[in-house]
Amino acid sequence: MSSRLLPLLVAVLFVLGGDAAAPKFFPDDPIQVDDDRAFDAGGAKPIEGSNAWDFTEHTFFKPGDRRDIRAVNVNTLDEVPDSTWFTNRIGRRPMPIEEIVRGPNQFDTISIDGWPIVQEKSTGITPGYRVTDPAGHLHQVKFDPPEHPEMASGAEVIGAAIYHALGYYVVQGYIVEVDPAQIVIAPTATTVDMAGRRRPMRRDDVDRILSRAARLPNGKYRATLSRFADGRPLGYFKYYGTRPDDPNDIHPHEHRRELRGSRVFSAWLNHDDSRGINSLDMLEGPKGKQSIRHYMFDFGSIMGSGSTIAQVPRAGNEYILEWGPALKTLATFGVYVRPWIRVDYWQGAKSVGRFEGEFFDPLKWRPEYPNPAFDNMRADDAFWAARLVACFSDDIIRAIVAKARYSEPGAAEHIATTLITRRDKVLRAWLAGVNPVAEPRMSADGVLTFENAAVAARVAVPPTEYRLAWSRFDNTAGAGVGEPVETRTTEPRAQAPRQVLDGSDYVQVAVRTSHPGHPHWELPVTLTFRRGADGWQAVGLRRKIPQRPQGQGRRSR
Repeated sequence: MSSRLLPLLVAVLFVLGGDAAAPKFFPDDPIQVDDDRAFDAGGAKPIEGSNAWDFTEHTFFKPGDRRDIRAVNVNTLDEVPDSTWFTNRIGRRPMPIEEIVRGPNQFDTISIDGWPIVQEKSTGITPGYRVTDPAGHLHQVKFDPPEHPEMASGAEVIGAAIYHALGYYVVQGYIVEVDPAQIVIAPTATTVDMAGRRRPMRRDDVDRILSRAARLPNGKYRATLSRFADGRPLGYFKYYGTRPDDPNDIHPHEHRRELRGSRVFSAWLNHDDSRGINSLDMLEGPKGKQSIRHYMFDFGSIMGSGSTIAQVPRAGNEYILEWGPALKTLATFGVYVRPWIRVDYWQGAKSVGRFEGEFFDPLKWRPEYPNPAFDNMRADDAFWAARLVACFSDDIIRAIVAKARYSEPGAAEHIATTLITRRDKVLRAWLAGVNPVAEPRMSADGVLTFENAAVAARVAVPPTEYRLAWSRFDNTAGAGVGEPVETRTTEPRAQAPRQVLDGSDYVQVAVRTSHPGHPHWELPVTLTFRRGADGWQAVGLRRKIPQRPQGQGRRSR
């Protein structure tokens, strides 16, 4: 529920009474915070799910609304407001590298010596258990596999830092070294035996877990420590529909921009396991005023890591079940070889799975199986996400990778250079996919400046010119007034015509960009400014986008 509920209600009453039309822009536009905690969600119940059903539902059915519509939760500047789903960080303000690297964590390093085990890890394929810290907070410990020490834990902390900087809610996570001599089992700790019976946990149960973990030369075991989020767990969120038990969840998930656009981030990191099962909803707040916060969860299967094994070559290249390539292979009796099978992966370190950047094509990237929000991603959603990816400089990427503390020579360099290569491909694919006008500003005397995001990211050369059509704007009628006044410029800077500025409360300008390599940049970006006490404020940005290109958004199967 946004802060504009009252103005909207007033506007509706005016319309019903025939006294006035609803304005195009309200006084609080563009809203920066969508306060989706207005109603108590204390009655919400956990959503149960399984990997098998999730795969079946999304592979053989088409859940969610598949209409080609604009994202429903963007503000008038075509941005995503802060909410219980997403909070703007690196895209809204400069973040110091130290802050980006720390991510959601409260501490730089942590020791869990003496923290009691309270329960064996209950789900997933990675060996581990749960412990409590001295303050009573619950944490989960997950160990690296013996064949690939440092692989899953490195992927986990890198992914968490990146997703946190992007704006998603992520739990605290640390790389820790577990000293077997310092392991303590709580008297109440339990595990489930082979017959499915719960019983007290014993030291031999812990030894069995450690036998499946990577041991360090110093005798300790490297693991990831994840702090459980505050509140009561409610299972996972789906990438379509809304939670029927959450009165604040009013936007269909397949039409939320931060979920559509997360396809771009998943492609960049090869987060092929990006699905509802790997998310977490938490009920938080005092009784009577509870709300649900939505977390991205579990990054151990990104960047070529498959948690317990190196990721399979298919990951990111095909769905688990994709009929076209399978039938082609069958029809040719195996003569046809999928191109991704021929990819030569770097094998210089056990801590690095199958992660490469040369063969990678962002537009053809696929998760494990179809995702409704990913399928609905449009060019404007992808542009929004790619602008966030562009905020990660080479230095930032290398600093984040250093957080993984890879010990093998060449491992950190391979991960960093691959992330940089894939980032550049993401920017070329999606920043230039629309007219890349962004960051509009207009001074008190009417000088318009803006950014060409593709040029700023060095994935396109400057255009030939910008053509601008200026007009006054009637906010009540929601339309321009009079014939537009046209101007041209070769720089992302222009003076508004005096006849448009004088006496106007709102000014609108449609910007078309001429570029021989990108003819679709001719589609206009319409900017609206409102006069205020300190000058002109940008209140509107509407981007006309091309038809979905092949390989983007919805796919056949």
